[in-house]
Amino acid sequence: MDSNCYVVIYRTTLFYFVLLIVFKLMGKREVGQLTLLDLVVSVLMAEIAAMGIDSLDRPVHEVLLAVGLLGTLQFTSAFMTLRFKKIREIVDGKPSILIHQGKINLDEMRRQRYTFDDLMVQLRANNISSIFEVEYAILESNGQLSSFKRKDTSFCPLPIITSGGLEKENLTRIQKTPEWIDEELERQGIFSVKDVYYAAYDGQQLRCLTRQSLNMKEKKRH
Repeated sequence: MDSNCYVVIYRTTLFYFVLLIVFKLMGKREVGQLTLLDLVVSVLMAEIAAMGIDSLDRPVHEVLLAVGLLGTLQFTSAFMTLRFKKIREIVDGKPSILIHQGKINLDEMRRQRYTFDDLMVQLRANNISSIFEVEYAILESNGQLSSFKRKDTSFCPLPIITSGGLEKENLTRIQKTPEWIDEELERQGIFSVKDVYYAAYDGQQLRCLTRQSLNMKEKKRH
């Protein structure tokens, strides 16, 4: 076996245990709930370790120094964020309220680059089938969504109208017709499907969010 192979085996094993110890010292929070800073440090450590393994001419102590420095910076920032609230808000960010008292905060969603589809995916992951069930939804600093129900309801988990377009397959699943949609919308003072941003069926009636209620400009669905 080539001597370089032994060096690669040695360095790979060494950096494996070094990174294992460093991440262990960083705490379980770094593994389960990475913040933006944690992610940056983790990626940098992995890249530095990879360079140390690939570049056999680079001294091992230089790579270990870089990993140790990153670990020290991470420990220091963790201490500072625990001690000072302002620094914690800058580093980790603050929770964002996306739904307040049943109303969607569209401006906050735009600031967070959070799409309506993102919201629905997170709600379904929390066993919530419709936004009409939600009293509050808070986007945590780690990217997870905390949601609180209004009351027990039985919405169809699939949207009937999204972004001004009728979801015909979902409409068939609830055994309704486009004519029924038109009647429901007209009964609520809505005269076009294109005026509806989102609609869900609660088992008795169609619940709608209009573009006007969200202060959205009219856009045709392509």
